[in-house]
Amino acid sequence: MDRHWQKLEYPQVLERLASYTDFSGGRELALALTPAFEIHEVRERQALTAEARALLEVRPDFGLGGVSDIRPLVERARHGATLLPTEFLEIKATCSGVGRVRRLLTSLDSRFPGLGDIAWRIEPLPALQEAIGRVRDVRGEVRDTASDDLGRIRRELRVTQSRLQDRLQRILTSPEFAPYLQEALITQRAGRFVIPVRTDYKGQVPGIVHDRSSSGATLFIEPTQLVPLNNALRELKLAEEEEVRRLLQRLTARVAREADLLHHTLDAVAELDLVMAMARYAADL
Repeated sequence: MDRHWQKLEYPQVLERLASYTDFSGGRELALALTPAFEIHEVRERQALTAEARALLEVRPDFGLGGVSDIRPLVERARHGATLLPTEFLEIKATCSGVGRVRRLLTSLDSRFPGLGDIAWRIEPLPALQEAIGRVRDVRGEVRDTASDDLGRIRRELRVTQSRLQDRLQRILTSPEFAPYLQEALITQRAGRFVIPVRTDYKGQVPGIVHDRSSSGATLFIEPTQLVPLNNALRELKLAEEEEVRRLLQRLTARVAREADLLHHTLDAVAELDLVMAMARYAADL
């Protein structure tokens, strides 16, 4: 930066301006802002700032709530990395947030034409929001209804788990095995259901030893009669993981296809954020 602007503490002015932004993209624009020397550019900035100040007078609560910088997520999707569940929720929330901003400003563009021009460049991508919503619930979990295969697999999982639990309860209360148990407890080791057997009686409960307690007094044994059900449960869980992975990859590809639109939208949001920051800064001077 020119040393004259350094003497005028222009970098400090930009830092102060950046502190009024709501969005990281707006902050980047604020910190990179250069002085305007052309009269048309000066007038354009003044007009936009005046509109933004007028907007804040009628809508003092206006902001970019729910909008986050999803550019890194979009780039990861573009380069083929599968996005995480929470990252899809972040994208959906951001699209929803920019949609609210667009609806408000375009409804007022007769009063605030400059801000309206920026808002018309915002694309909330409702189809992408719907696609994410069909796969993800509000907690970020993949819905049973995300695909027919996933729904079927999860129904079979629940049935198999229930059968395992029933069989285990019968073993725990069986006179044949109950005397040899450390306690009447169902637990898991390496993803397989096991029961805690006193080490001294390991030969009394036929099965596979998966673990030993830290004291050595207990062995965690998968009874032989449970092996087929545990195998079935494991296969179903692997099938579930594979189907979830497929759904996430397909949804990631959808984000990647919209990458350019998402970037253009975030550029417009950053520009709008900068203008609103100018208005807030001006109001505090």
